Amino acid sequence: DITESGQDRDSDGSNHELAFEVLNSLKTEDLLHLVQTEVSQDHTQPPRRYSEASLVKELEERGIGRPSTYASTLKVLQDRKYVTVKNRVLSPEFRGRMVSAFLSHHFSEVTDYCFTAGMETELDNVSAGTTKWKGLLGDYWTRFKSYCEQTSNVHIHQVEKMLEKEFGDYLFGSLLDKGRSCPSCTEGTLIFKVSRFGAGYFIGCDQHPNCKFIANTLNGDEEGEDTPQPNTTIEEPKLLGFNSNSNEKVLLKSGPYGIYVQLGENRKGCAPKRTSVPYVKDLNSTTLEDALALLQYPLTLGKHPKDGQSVILKVTKAGYYVKHRRTTASVPKNMKPSEVTLEKAVELLSGDDARQFGQKDKPKVVEDV
Repeated sequence: DITESGQDRDSDGSNHELAFEVLNSLKTEDLLHLVQTEVSQDHTQPPRRYSEASLVKELEERGIGRPSTYASTLKVLQDRKYVTVKNRVLSPEFRGRMVSAFLSHHFSEVTDYCFTAGMETELDNVSAGTTKWKGLLGDYWTRFKSYCEQTSNVHIHQVEKMLEKEFGDYLFGSLLDKGRSCPSCTEGTLIFKVSRFGAGYFIGCDQHPNCKFIANTLNGDEEGEDTPQPNTTIEEPKLLGFNSNSNEKVLLKSGPYGIYVQLGENRKGCAPKRTSVPYVKDLNSTTLEDALALLQYPLTLGKHPKDGQSVILKVTKAGYYVKHRRTTASVPKNMKPSEVTLEKAVELLSGDDARQFGQKDKPKVVEDV
């Protein structure tokens, strides 16, 4: 027996030295005799995900950020849907993973832990008066501007290829048995693509626009393996049908501000009627009847009893709201738009949640417990 486990080692290392002498005496082509075999099983666990508290602790240990910045940092991560909080644990979303990969690839120096910690120290020195802020920011801007100029020349297809290489196992893991051949045209290959306005990401055929097959959509929500991915992006206008009154096309389209329906096609000097589609979950579930119902908005409910001005029911991608002059109020999500009467709209406009156009949100009052 020429090796031994850590449990057999003496504190003075004598067993280790004996094993080294035996091993050192072996020569090429020496015969070894098997004395004993042991089978052991070990299960490795991935590192535990950060909670908000443990992430702040990690940032403190790395010298990144300061107590006054931690709360806003965590808020930005959640507001931009880079992470979600589940059972007090921060779970990265696919959008956050992509942003991290893009920045690490094209802004490697700026996103380096040591650089960030060093910048924090330099900013502390500026506050202490030992470092001139103009020199510090001038040096930083020179390097950062160079990164921006280089990245601005990167084509979107290069970004897609980089992300596809980085997340290939995640993107195409469920397609391994079938391969990446397009099941629609059989000639193309399924690839990762960013939608036209950057509002979503999807797996489609590389023969687009000849083949418009979309295998999967990725809108930042990580669904379970058995949960079908909702289709919330659209590359080309989708014809839902025709308006029986005007015989115009009713189209479902995607723009920089989300999904919307459009009556008629674009004509020079004539803007077609458009309405946002609220609460988009699956574009395939949007019907012609849904679109025609949305195209009736904005809808005038009547005159306000106080001044006789119009009270209007409108719709955005975030939902429905009522408007009277410069005052607006959101319609509760559990209320159907057909239930919003003039009386109900006036009640909402006079409620605590109403706000005037251009007015900042009222500060929330936190009561002591």
